Amino acid sequence: MKKIAVVFEGNYLNRYGGFNAVINRVASLMAVADYDIDVFMIQVYDKGLSRLRNNSFTTDERPATIDVDGIEVHMWWVPRSWIDSIKHRLLGHKPVAMLHRLRDLSEKVKDYDIVSAHDRVAAHVACEASRRYGMPAFLSWHGASIYTDPVADRMIRNVTIELLKRAECNFFVSEGLVREAQKLTPDFKYEILLNGAPAQFHRYSDDERRSLRDRFGTAGARVVAFAGRFEPVKNVLWLPRIFDLIKQRYHGPVKFWAIGDGCQHDEVQRQFQELGLDYKMWGKVKPELMPDLLNCVDVLVLPSRLEGFPLVTIEAIACGANAVASDIVSTAEGVGKDNAFKLDDHFIDNIANRAVQMLDTHIEQHLPSYCSCAYTAEKENAIYHRYLDNPKKEASSR
Repeated sequence: MKKIAVVFEGNYLNRYGGFNAVINRVASLMAVADYDIDVFMIQVYDKGLSRLRNNSFTTDERPATIDVDGIEVHMWWVPRSWIDSIKHRLLGHKPVAMLHRLRDLSEKVKDYDIVSAHDRVAAHVACEASRRYGMPAFLSWHGASIYTDPVADRMIRNVTIELLKRAECNFFVSEGLVREAQKLTPDFKYEILLNGAPAQFHRYSDDERRSLRDRFGTAGARVVAFAGRFEPVKNVLWLPRIFDLIKQRYHGPVKFWAIGDGCQHDEVQRQFQELGLDYKMWGKVKPELMPDLLNCVDVLVLPSRLEGFPLVTIEAIACGANAVASDIVSTAEGVGKDNAFKLDDHFIDNIANRAVQMLDTHIEQHLPSYCSCAYTAEKENAIYHRYLDNPKKEASSR
């Protein structure tokens, strides 16, 4: 039986965003694969004084495996070197100790036919395994590892370019992310594998939706929501003004939800209070609650400064909500060009007006047929079979 290793970096206590995107991809691929798939997660942790400063994991908190929606994930715990961090920040040097540990991990996948890695840290393992043992390395890129880190850090930019070139094929979650990668280098092979909404994200029956609205105290009102990290990249400090304009311009009862947590959470809440908005701060919620919440949302607002292909907009639309967003990188590929606005002086006014239009008259937003977990799984499976059916496994170096 052929077998594929899927490797990604994550935090097993923070199962959101990229973590969910990887698990969704794996689950969908498992449904169509006629080969074995094993999943490995790299979790970086701090030791010594760094552990105390960053409140990192103790030995007892480092499990060997975890179960995520029925998928067994094997944990690879990799300590962070404070010397690496200092040399990187002060001198722009590569994290030598970290790279050595990642290369050592490549031996753990030497018996696999393909190594499929998600984002930069895991990509080091995949590319080293390919170099040593000859199997093809496929690299998936989800967002910040292309459009943020390489832009701000020359060392990371050079490393990312090297990885893009070394991959057998690079998978990107959107056309926009490909364009961002091509700003780094045009010299790489790629395919586009869009994220889709998992099956649990779907429009419930009208009776279920009414019951949930009663349960969450929104019966008789419309709900406008934000879901994501409360950090500068998400542009959350603009939310209060956007929500206030919606309150002024929509002639009906409207409640505002803010789902998530982060360093700007308290400041956003303070502004909500000053503006007298009818709001609820949900904080960080369990992933299994999100389909229920999104089935109560009428309009999702995402004003981010940067996004890859935001899964939350896809999930919201799949649950029957409208979604409006800033027009950056790839958001328009999900919400549609008419519902994505430039981050200019008119942005707050434009996005608020569109949200009000959506509240007044529900605007049909249909996800493209290729924006689905099933479609992506079939395409990924077909790509892998080109190599599984015609293996050319020759190590270039040992």
